[in-house]
Amino acid sequence: MPASFTTIQIPQLDSSDFEVLSFGEQCLPSTPVRFGFQVDLKVQPGLTEVVFGLVNANQNRTQKQPLGFAIRIDLERGEIWDVINDSGLVGWLEQPLASLGNERVLLSLEIERAGSALLPKLQIGGEEWLYPALRSNEAIQLAAVAGTNSRVNAPDAFSNATLWSEDE
Repeated sequence: MPASFTTIQIPQLDSSDFEVLSFGEQCLPSTPVRFGFQVDLKVQPGLTEVVFGLVNANQNRTQKQPLGFAIRIDLERGEIWDVINDSGLVGWLEQPLASLGNERVLLSLEIERAGSALLPKLQIGGEEWLYPALRSNEAIQLAAVAGTNSRVNAPDAFSNATLWSEDE
């Protein structure tokens, strides 16, 4: 885990239900680029849901269209839900993560900018999903976020957080 992280609020989540941490910010420029965030999740007893993603760092509740990609994973059912763009259910895990005990699972989100399209790819463990794409022509400041909704402290649940970017 990075030496520093901060608590952050995601307007679409009830902050009384989730402890969400920001692992840093990076600008996604308006030119073609591949950009991503990954973190290891330590599945622990009592941990039932996590959130993970890259969200507009300057977003607020009054904006018409939020910008970013964030999911909520129900560890007991294996459901993956979009929490920021109203896309609903994104997919299911073959094996719910709650059954893994104290194992670590890699959460990874990669975004490719192609013109105005932001094309995300989500990976949880060895499984992969295409997350619904968004359009944006502007440079965006994205915050890398991950959090928990249980008595498990978010800083204890996540490690090896990495933000990366490469020009095309």
